[in-house]
Amino acid sequence: MGGTLEDGIPAGADWDFVVDGLFGIGLQRPLSGDHAKLIEKINALRLPVLALDVPSGINADTGAVMGCAVRAAHTITFIGLKPGLLTLDGPDHCGSLHVAALGLDTEALLIPQGRRLDESVLAQAIAPRPRNFHKGMAGNAAILGGATGMVGAAILAGRAALKCGAGRVYLALLTEQPPCVDFDQPELMFRSPEARSDEMTVIAAGPGMGRGEAAKRALQLALASPAALVLDADALNLLAEDAALAAAVVKREAATLLTPHPAEAGRLLGVTTREVQADRLASALAIAKRYRAFTVLKGNGTIVAAPDGRWWINPTGNPGMAAAGMGDALTGLVAGLLTQGAAPLDALLAGVWLHGAAGDALAQANGGPLGLTASELIDSARVLLNRSIYSTPAR
Repeated sequence: MGGTLEDGIPAGADWDFVVDGLFGIGLQRPLSGDHAKLIEKINALRLPVLALDVPSGINADTGAVMGCAVRAAHTITFIGLKPGLLTLDGPDHCGSLHVAALGLDTEALLIPQGRRLDESVLAQAIAPRPRNFHKGMAGNAAILGGATGMVGAAILAGRAALKCGAGRVYLALLTEQPPCVDFDQPELMFRSPEARSDEMTVIAAGPGMGRGEAAKRALQLALASPAALVLDADALNLLAEDAALAAAVVKREAATLLTPHPAEAGRLLGVTTREVQADRLASALAIAKRYRAFTVLKGNGTIVAAPDGRWWINPTGNPGMAAAGMGDALTGLVAGLLTQGAAPLDALLAGVWLHGAAGDALAQANGGPLGLTASELIDSARVLLNRSIYSTPAR
């Protein structure tokens, strides 16, 4: 067609855009030498880049940068999505993501190894309520945590559970001088951490919990409960430190859901945070299998893993959510969905997608992600949940 083959990028030309087809999905070694220099030149051009299949230098399985990587404005990936485009550094390098199936019916040819979450998980989790409904039908959630100086974490989780539909929410605080009421959310009720838990639908343990003896005793009681259990923050750290608590998780008959960030995931697996991040998908699956629990590995491209090996990657969320209390809000959202009868896995998938989408809605409304808070995210999540559930025909 009259094109010219060059050994490099000719200097002095007025280029409009770049098509990156240097390396595909099979790259397994860090780039160096001439290849690394070429990628540096591509990025230095500051032009729109269209990457084919995967931006060169990104590990298609893990999302890791292999020495250096092209920063694309658009990536067109073929046949099916690759996990590395959706997690770790992949989203920062692939730009807008497009899938070209190349005329193949991929679902008919091969069962997908994993899936990308979308808004449909909300309607799968809970259905519109009938008019003949009372709060007992929406379940009871207990939030176990709130040691001295960290009461706010438990309150945030409680508010999130309440505002996404839980019938009753109890705060079981570990601080020596617990408040009697939350004046900003007086619907929340307070109880002793030692109180009977057999009337609870869900227990969410960990927000602001601390790692003292009182926290350990309270977690032991929660693990013995027949309620579904969401474990976050210091509840996860206690599991990592105590083999007996970890064994109790594995033996539980009721559902257990774990929501670690990468550092907590490393403690649960006995590895470093860097090792967790090196292969986030494998790490999430390993935790789910080891603890026989549905697991969320938080971070860029949050991963949800099931003990049977199924997995999902969440595309929602933004850097403004790297703020105090966001994990507590997620714990409360998941607990609130569970109390209303959502299956454990459905509640986790819906909670993760909703959490990120609420943050995205806030970032859009505020003109950017800076300064997002967990408190306002909870209200944003309630709006999105109602819109999704009540714009879907009743089942």
